[in-house]
Amino acid sequence: MTYRLASRSRGPLHRPALDQDGTKQKDMRVTGKIHHLQALRAIAASLVVADHALEYPIRRQLLGEHNYALAWILGWVGVAVFFVISGLIMVRSSYDTFGDIQQARRFAVRRILRVVPLYWLATSAFLVVSVVRTNAFNPVDLVKSLLFVPYLSPGASGMRPIVGQGWTLNYEMMFYMLFALSLTLRRGLGLAWIFVVLAALVVCHVIFWPPFPYSDPVTPAQFWSDPIILLFALGMVIGLLEHSALRRYAVPHPIACSLILMVACGGAFIALGGAFPLPVSWQILFAAMAVCTVYICTNAVTAAPGRVEQVLETAGDASYSTYLIHPLVLMVFATVWGLLPRSMQHPVAFLIGSILLCNLVGYLVHLSIERPLGEKLRHFAERPRDLPKRARLLA
Repeated sequence: MTYRLASRSRGPLHRPALDQDGTKQKDMRVTGKIHHLQALRAIAASLVVADHALEYPIRRQLLGEHNYALAWILGWVGVAVFFVISGLIMVRSSYDTFGDIQQARRFAVRRILRVVPLYWLATSAFLVVSVVRTNAFNPVDLVKSLLFVPYLSPGASGMRPIVGQGWTLNYEMMFYMLFALSLTLRRGLGLAWIFVVLAALVVCHVIFWPPFPYSDPVTPAQFWSDPIILLFALGMVIGLLEHSALRRYAVPHPIACSLILMVACGGAFIALGGAFPLPVSWQILFAAMAVCTVYICTNAVTAAPGRVEQVLETAGDASYSTYLIHPLVLMVFATVWGLLPRSMQHPVAFLIGSILLCNLVGYLVHLSIERPLGEKLRHFAERPRDLPKRARLLA
């Protein structure tokens, strides 16, 4: 989903220049922000793919088990970036729609149509694979997965729906619900309300389930109050900064700078023997890194993306499809890869091939299923309903 959002020209960063005839030039810096955010989404999705791809050579003893820490931190960073971007985009796209119940309803419908259809299709595909492999089916788990209710299956290491990585969507949908409710209030009150609710949930979590040491949630209440939800709030802060008079500083080469930050933080984690469940201190560090990368890509200096960033932007458009279907792609790819002689099964080649293939298949799914299905559903949901049929035809 491409972000085509109006930008306000407040502050020196967004003040357009004038041509010789006095007309305003196009604010290329604002245009660039959209490209770089999409590119960052592609990187985040690829980090999650890398997380799951690394598990295959580790299980086949082509890599040591200590590399599990590397795999998990790649996935955690990708998710953190996604959550911060979500908070930012909700503020940017809805800043002028507070205090309107109809706008709140429209926001909720659009979010549901954005997330649910493809997720339900992916859940159906994962369910078929699961039944074929295990010959087991739990209808309660299916209902909870479809309704974004977290649950802990017997023997599972975390609260995972049928689409394993869909646990992040349980957080996303909770955040969207809270944001939709905030849109019914005046802007200042609505924004304050959502910040207070998110903070209150985390305070309750700290009181009832002290995160020292941190442990994975095992109940819905513990899950929905996990400190990870503060990443949404941090993204909202970035969005609010765009509408403030505070001076903001743009950074050149935002994607390169973001990658350097990610590598530096990930390298420090591995070098210092970081492990999972991720301690709060490391969560704070990686949350700060995610905020910095999103801020950098939101305040880009360059106007037009280069070729690499254009490819990343295209992959970013399809990042939701890539995120949902990549485990199925990895399953097939790993099976084919396993047919090669062991001497040819280089883990680095498998990792690179996995990232490229998953993004390619994700893009194809985006073009053939996600985008056309979303357009049809949005057209159906937004068509006028309060006019007689004849009046609609004449409109």
